[in-house]
Amino acid sequence: MSSSLADHCLAGALTGEFVVDAHCHFGPWNAFHVRRGGWARAMVDAMDLCGISLSVIAPHAAIGPDERLGNDQAYAAAAEFPNRLLPYVTINPHRPCAAIEAEIARWDRVGIRGFKIHPALHEYPACGEGYRPMFEFADERGLPILSHSWAGDALAGPPILADLATRYPGAQFLIGHAASSWAMIDASCDEAARHPNIFLDVTTSALLYDALEQVVARAGADRILFGSDNPFLDPRPPLGRVLMARISDDDKRLILGLNARRIFKL
Repeated sequence: MSSSLADHCLAGALTGEFVVDAHCHFGPWNAFHVRRGGWARAMVDAMDLCGISLSVIAPHAAIGPDERLGNDQAYAAAAEFPNRLLPYVTINPHRPCAAIEAEIARWDRVGIRGFKIHPALHEYPACGEGYRPMFEFADERGLPILSHSWAGDALAGPPILADLATRYPGAQFLIGHAASSWAMIDASCDEAARHPNIFLDVTTSALLYDALEQVVARAGADRILFGSDNPFLDPRPPLGRVLMARISDDDKRLILGLNARRIFKL
């Protein structure tokens, strides 16, 4: 059965809907070409092509070699395109505790809406002591934390993030790439069922057939967030996968933006 939102896949950019891309990066990447450098104007142009209202960004510099540079880039991009780009704050768990607390305080003066961590690139476990200042801050403020994750990930797999969700019940934990494999779907949905502050980010380069429908059936549409990895990946295919999924338009609207509106306090 077709729906009004599915019809947009044939009609061009989605219009009249609130769409939040909760998993984006920013700027160039050292491993391969990023279209137009992945800078702010290129990202917003890509958003306009498909009808994305707002993107939450964690620059490649921040999750890689220099979190201070990356955080500067994120907030500068948000100032250049207000109401279109929203910054994640990233901390480096290898820094001394005082330096991590100072970086959080630096952006607290401006306003923090969420954190992004990438334990795989930092080569540091999500449950390690270096991330503690961030978890405590997010727990106190009720902020979301998006973590890169894969099935069987020894640094930030769903069971590790679920243990953190228990320890910090005030924070909202977003499991990245939660639909990237059937093993990941099983692990992520199981943890979401046990922890009300866990949400599933379905960013992936290729969504398995019937995967989104299964995640909605098992976790509920109110626990799922849309993400694309823009500018790492083109945002049009992942948006189309949600629009064409065999779920209700109400469920699609929750996934595409209404859940993010609640979690990020938009």
